[in-house]
Amino acid sequence: MNTIKRIVSILLFVGMINSPAYSFTAAIEPPNENEIKSVIEEKYGINVVISDEDEGIDMKECLVVLERSLRRFPEGVIKEITQSYDQKNIETNVVINKTEIIAELFTDYILTDDSATIHINAFPSRLYKGTSIASEESTVHELGHFISGYIFELYGYDKLKEEFSKFNEGFEYGSWNENYEKIFLNKHSAKSFDDEISDLIWYTELHPDYLRNLNSVENEVIHEKVEYLARVFDICFDSVDEESRLWMDAVPQEPDNWAVSTITAMKNASLIPEKFDGIYEAYITKEDFYTIAMHIVENRYGSDNLNTSFNLNTQEEHVTIDPVNGEIFLDDGISYEFEDNLLCSSREGIFKAYQMGIISHESAGLEPESYMTRLEAAKLMSYIADEFGTDISDYSEIFYDDLYNVSKSDKPFIYFVASRGLMKGYGTRFNPYGYCTYQETYIMLLRLYNIL
Repeated sequence: MNTIKRIVSILLFVGMINSPAYSFTAAIEPPNENEIKSVIEEKYGINVVISDEDEGIDMKECLVVLERSLRRFPEGVIKEITQSYDQKNIETNVVINKTEIIAELFTDYILTDDSATIHINAFPSRLYKGTSIASEESTVHELGHFISGYIFELYGYDKLKEEFSKFNEGFEYGSWNENYEKIFLNKHSAKSFDDEISDLIWYTELHPDYLRNLNSVENEVIHEKVEYLARVFDICFDSVDEESRLWMDAVPQEPDNWAVSTITAMKNASLIPEKFDGIYEAYITKEDFYTIAMHIVENRYGSDNLNTSFNLNTQEEHVTIDPVNGEIFLDDGISYEFEDNLLCSSREGIFKAYQMGIISHESAGLEPESYMTRLEAAKLMSYIADEFGTDISDYSEIFYDDLYNVSKSDKPFIYFVASRGLMKGYGTRFNPYGYCTYQETYIMLLRLYNIL
């Protein structure tokens, strides 16, 4: 505890210069809704159409949700679709309206000769009267229809449907009978082939943990469908390839032999959050890396000690609705700091790291859904070690022949983690821009845990 108090004293000085809160209030002017809208339109090639007739829509929050939803998909996929349509003189539009009917949260995606239109309906907030906000659940679902429509055209609707008929083993769309739950994701997916494809895209992007934790024997067909659909994406999109390991986090995995004993010990010590059970070989996202890292830190020092010493605050919760099943979801709110900085997705672990100064507003805004590189992992672990009293200037320079494109200021982070055994190279290579897998992350963070 004395260590934590000492760190807080240091942060009082350092924080005045580099803390995220200071940066936002003094250095960065938060973007307004027009600026957010412009960023979305330029980055993804879509026109955002806002209804003038619907009053009470929290348009900035809706745009935040839209941007966060678009980021869920592999980088480049949405832009490939809009560019393809643009070449055919087809405009891609996202129309934001308001509704008070839950069933209207998901609507038909409309593709015509001159436009592709995605409708997003904001729903009255149960927390803030008179305000309507968009649901990330329904937004990702509608984007799933948009993407599936493009895949049908490019890959071939009949060809894809024929393959899924083989998976379905005689189970017909349009009904729900005994054992259907082994073949289809839910009743809505069993309604039609179109609904099944868009639902699978929706769940793989927003709820991969749900898919991954389905019984691997009873629901083997569902996992096979996910893997096949990932291969279809590989064929249809230049921005997706085998190295992307697309949706690997949505199917059950086993750790490699070299990692089994360590991961088992970590699970027994509750050092790996339950939500990451069964995910090992997939590349880890920045958001998940931050979340697991903070979980490790909390286990090392105790949640109450951290909350008290760093004055950590929890986030508000928003009510969102599953557009298919009508189920209520409690979605973590977005702190104004994150909302105002590239609309970062909100997760408790990231928010705590942000408040503590372990990650800055720049780090938080760098695509949380993108993969974590080994250099980024080295820097983050160095930041954490530094915050908790480890002298990160105490390192030996280790020769790696692939650091020629790493900046001089970043190399000390690599030397530190390598010297302390937190990360290991591959002979004379460090592979600074290679991605970290989940199982590699578990091992690295356990080593960090042991030196804190």
